[in-house]
Amino acid sequence: MKVIGLLGGTSWPSTFCYYEALNRAAQDVFGGFHSARILLYSIDYHPLKSRYQNGWDEIPALLAKEIGFLLEKKPDCLIVCNNTLHRALDVIRADRDIPVPVFHAGHLAVEEALRQDFKKVLLVATAFTMEDGFFAKYFQDKGIEVIIPVAEDRAVIQAIQTQLAQGNNELSFEATFVSILNRYLDVDAIVLACTELPLLINEGNAPRPLINTIQCQCRAAAQFAFQ
Repeated sequence: MKVIGLLGGTSWPSTFCYYEALNRAAQDVFGGFHSARILLYSIDYHPLKSRYQNGWDEIPALLAKEIGFLLEKKPDCLIVCNNTLHRALDVIRADRDIPVPVFHAGHLAVEEALRQDFKKVLLVATAFTMEDGFFAKYFQDKGIEVIIPVAEDRAVIQAIQTQLAQGNNELSFEATFVSILNRYLDVDAIVLACTELPLLINEGNAPRPLINTIQCQCRAAAQFAFQ
């Protein structure tokens, strides 16, 4: 079994989802009392998160330093447990080689959309990820139409995401979020391009099929590591 490197803490409530998914996958493959070989590096997220609106140009260097620290521990592959930081990850990978496979949330989500022949998707994520356009471009480059929620809905989604990222999950959040999704039914699928959103939305309450980037990353990592 290969060692999976997780760069987490970004945010900590959703990092748990990766840990759980990978260990469940290991159980499915190996049975018994097997668990996944994971190197989890939980970073201090604030120095990166605080630069999202003013200071983004500083984030790739900060993220590269954290990735370098994790790679010193010799994982066989890497997952960055945050969708927005893939914008910085793209900059890092364009500038230097990362010597292990990186399971890229955006690329894997697009592969899943193509596999299921989805032509039009709703992208829900942090306000930054919805508005910046970098994540939507992964789909658009493959000919998939991307719908972004209107400004009012983006603000509500962001407010809920902020609370989830701090470990606060109120009963009203699910109903509010589902009501927003029900305003965008003219799509083939919903892309959960934020790692906190699966804490609220799943196949049981979503009005359209889901592309969950955590599942995409963990499935690819398990296929690589559990051989």
